[in-house]
Amino acid sequence: MKSGIMMRDPTAETTSVLRPRANPLDTLKGKTVALMDIGKMRGDEFIDRMEQLCHDRGVATRRYKKPTNTRVAPREMIADIAANCQAVVIALSDCGSCTSCSTHDLNDLDKLGLAGVSVLTEEFRQAFEQQKSAIGLDAAAIYVPHPMQNKTTGELHAFAEQSVDQILSAICSATAPNPARRAA
Repeated sequence: MKSGIMMRDPTAETTSVLRPRANPLDTLKGKTVALMDIGKMRGDEFIDRMEQLCHDRGVATRRYKKPTNTRVAPREMIADIAANCQAVVIALSDCGSCTSCSTHDLNDLDKLGLAGVSVLTEEFRQAFEQQKSAIGLDAAAIYVPHPMQNKTTGELHAFAEQSVDQILSAICSATAPNPARRAA
């Protein structure tokens, strides 16, 4: 018989069931949508265009910017969003660490009752799926082409134009896609 020490892995197991996300809003009228820039290079250009497109649709927005994309949002920012907004769009994740941190931000805001969606590049679809599974949240996501840093401002704006209706539909059940704004 061998003698020795038995050790157990102290890391958490992933959940087998995803909790449903906060329900999308019934309407955007009279509501404010937080546009959270995660701090990635060029992400602000995508958010700038999203803000304009929301304004054109009569959707009130409030801008937020994380100090870094490699950490979760500061607690004060999460509290401010929850106090002043009813939904959140978190953009634009295009790497592993920012995808993980953004998914945690989405989870924190979801727990506070905000309808939310994360905007990520297609390359990180699997990473988002794994992260939301580990967290246990059936989170919403919209995917845009990868990579983003080498795109022109016009291309970044076009990605926002092509995805705005999907993004708004993810946070509001009454938002019908505008055929003129659908991606070709």
